[in-house]
Amino acid sequence: MTDETVTHVRTDHHVRNNVRITLLTLDNGSRRPVTLGPSSLTNLSTALSAINLKETDAIAVTGVGSTFCAGADLKQMALAATAPEAEEVAAQGLDVLGQLRALDVPTFAFLNGTALGGGLELALHADYRTAAESVRALGLPEVRLGLIPGWGGIPLATTLLGTASAARLVVTDSLNGRTLTADAASAMGLLDVVVPDDAFLDASLRFAADIVSGHRRRPPRPAPVHDPQALQKIRRSLDERLHGAAPAPYRALELLETSGLTLGAPNPAGRQMPLPGHQEQVRAFGELLLSEQARASRYALTLTQSAAKPVPKMDPSAEPRPVRAVGVIGAGLMASQLALLFARQLRVPVLLTDLSSNRIDSALEWISNQTEKLVTRGLLNSTEAEDVRALITGTTDKSDFADRDVVIEAVFEELDVKRQVFAQVEDVLSPEAILLTNTSSLSIADIAAGLSHPERLVGFHFFNPVDVLPLVELIATPQTDPATVSTALALARKLHKTPVLVKDRPGFVVNRLLTRLISETLQLIDDGADPHTVDHALDSLGLPMTPLRLLQFIGPAVQQHIGDTLHAAYPDRFTVSSSLKAIVTAGMPGYLDKDGQISPAAAALLPEPAPIAPDQVRTQILDALSQETELMLTETVVEGPEHIDLCMILGANFPFHTGGLTPLLDREAGTAFRADPNRTAKETV
Repeated sequence: MTDETVTHVRTDHHVRNNVRITLLTLDNGSRRPVTLGPSSLTNLSTALSAINLKETDAIAVTGVGSTFCAGADLKQMALAATAPEAEEVAAQGLDVLGQLRALDVPTFAFLNGTALGGGLELALHADYRTAAESVRALGLPEVRLGLIPGWGGIPLATTLLGTASAARLVVTDSLNGRTLTADAASAMGLLDVVVPDDAFLDASLRFAADIVSGHRRRPPRPAPVHDPQALQKIRRSLDERLHGAAPAPYRALELLETSGLTLGAPNPAGRQMPLPGHQEQVRAFGELLLSEQARASRYALTLTQSAAKPVPKMDPSAEPRPVRAVGVIGAGLMASQLALLFARQLRVPVLLTDLSSNRIDSALEWISNQTEKLVTRGLLNSTEAEDVRALITGTTDKSDFADRDVVIEAVFEELDVKRQVFAQVEDVLSPEAILLTNTSSLSIADIAAGLSHPERLVGFHFFNPVDVLPLVELIATPQTDPATVSTALALARKLHKTPVLVKDRPGFVVNRLLTRLISETLQLIDDGADPHTVDHALDSLGLPMTPLRLLQFIGPAVQQHIGDTLHAAYPDRFTVSSSLKAIVTAGMPGYLDKDGQISPAAAALLPEPAPIAPDQVRTQILDALSQETELMLTETVVEGPEHIDLCMILGANFPFHTGGLTPLLDREAGTAFRADPNRTAKETV
């Protein structure tokens, strides 16, 4: 076994209104979130067994700091190498947490902070749950990690919420990486009460005492119902999204269906030991824990968690410069998204500029509408929304940028255009101001060549939609000074983005790989292969979009420009598509209609389609991606395959079950990117 950060259980006794409450506090004595590995579960079992039920009226479990319990210890779980070992992970958790549910006194979970996975399952084994109003992360993320909730989460959530809401919690929210706030969890029915932070423990203890003494009752709830149609709808959605590539959500749906069939039976979960479907849960969890998708998902989680750590400075002596005011050149959709991001996250003045005051007015109107949506979604309150709107203004006079510390351009992807707009503002800026270019494929050195001070320009490439995708490709040139890089790295973190350092090569990482994918797809179609077969040949990998849907999302004109840039750099591998040129010339939105089928207008531009084997298409595309990945690593565009994977997960929305690109290629194309120890990156940033 590897070293486990062991969680200990402290037992305290409280009395409220003559009600005796035994409080178990989970604490690992470190700065790491509390998790439950084998030794930690043993400690919890020992603490539960030691309680004298004759001397207590209620039992509660809570945590310390900002975490109740972050779930199972994934490092310990990953040590399982055989089916019995994998099943034991689920069996031990079910047995220990089941001890809480089986106690003959009322039980409570006081959620002081984050409760994820096994942590939320622990809370579900209690009779009642309170939560501090500041809690922002409650959920069951196991399906996203290639697993199922293995410690009773599925039958307990189904018994409490019914199959429709339980399926949302276990499958839909998990796959989308969503968690619940305390208020949202309360509205859903997961919690009994939300209490103020400043009186969390006392209010929770008083709630428990009131319940035990009969002075308070749980508000009536609708009886949970089995909703087969809701499960069928989710299954159809999974088929459209994953095409069976990830087994975990399908196994979860099967267990939800089984659990739903027990609804209406007398107290189907209650204090029953073991839970209904005990063996099915253990077996399913064990199989999934040893699956390739679960291994890839754990790797993806480790990558993204490592990337969230502070970024080391490239030059320890180069301190980041303060960012007190931001300028955005452009007033299109991307520029508007950037302006809102900077204002919302930095809370500094943001000034938009464009040639047309009408375009600026339209951008400000869009930003106002977006802030209202953020209020509706509970992400901003009305006062915060008004403050953010007030920070964003517009001008057609570039001299108004004189006090900006950072200026970012988001104009059309043409080298001369980008040089021109930077030349217009450079002379009015202070010598300390830095310039960011949001180019998706152009050379940063070429853009900098027209500047008086090229050392203060750095590539800062966001991904669309800006508020969703966390990646920023950060591209420095040999001329970029260390202070500029340090400021850009710190700025990305303040924007809650993950910066990855990338060499100045055409297309950088994400667009180079996605364009190779699209280029191979279009070459096959232009050569006469059936376009529907080609577009869907990779469906079984469970990627977020088909190549033609991705092209349509990017926009044909934008993709053509990126493709032309890469063709100029690598003409032997990136072709110029005749059909894409025709699509752009005709002003069409892409190849597909609203139902995802080849549109009649697009079909008229293509050769007569000939049958082609999906396996042939799949092999050609994966071989092309393998070749491009190999070349990028040889060119040291990034330090190692981990960085490519991180970019594809955070910038191209590759799902966790793929592990990014290189594990997927290792599994599906027989490469060995993850097997070469010489390719282990020193630091993930």
